[in-house]
Amino acid sequence: MMGLQDKREKLWSAYAGENCEAAYNELVNSYLPLVRFIVSRLNFKLPNHLEQEDLVSYGIFGLMEAIKKFDWTRGVKFETYASQRIRGAVVDALRREQWAPRSVADKLKAVQRAYQKFENEGITDVSEEQLAEEMGISLEALRDTMTEISQLSVVSLDEFLHGQEVDSISRADTISDPKSPNPAARVLEEEFRDYLAAAIEELPEKDRVVISLYYYEELTLREIGMILEVSESRVSQLHARALMRLREKLNKYMGTSSVNGE
Repeated sequence: MMGLQDKREKLWSAYAGENCEAAYNELVNSYLPLVRFIVSRLNFKLPNHLEQEDLVSYGIFGLMEAIKKFDWTRGVKFETYASQRIRGAVVDALRREQWAPRSVADKLKAVQRAYQKFENEGITDVSEEQLAEEMGISLEALRDTMTEISQLSVVSLDEFLHGQEVDSISRADTISDPKSPNPAARVLEEEFRDYLAAAIEELPEKDRVVISLYYYEELTLREIGMILEVSESRVSQLHARALMRLREKLNKYMGTSSVNGE
């Protein structure tokens, strides 16, 4: 009996070589579980008029677009490429539904500036109270802000850290497939991953645990909260804080400054 991977390779060959509509439809059906998996991992409150199945529908449009534009000769794993397209389609749809206000980006920069000031003073373990006081807002407002920032992580970790567009191929994609024909890209990616691993190790313990459980063990924020014995809201705050710290470290690595918006 033909395995799933063998079946998919046969479908890709038929679609790429003959632009076979039947193969295209079968590819869409074959990767539907990927759409559902990605949607199940998204962390945000939906508008009252939307349900999870609506997100699945948006994600399917992203999947269909990914299949049409994917170049399987590049040696990149389709799942990695499609995941960005699927997330992007969902996020774009939610933005059209006015889910993500423009002010969230401004709040992100404000929090980053506050964290940067503490780090410049040699203070790395900043409490919520200290951060709220520095920003001149209430503790409740800070927690709401951190939750909003955490919700931005519906895109991949690589996209959030580097501010990449969903349409682009991330550096992680270049080594997602061991058959990748670009050895130079693989060397650069390995160097980047080493730096990312070191940056994660420098995070406070709880931040590090949240990143590990969410992105590598693929647990939900609620499941992580149960493990850490804290609320889902608190995990969301830790998640946002960790992402911002990582982004700042990696921007320095890349020679840019996200705080200054450059």
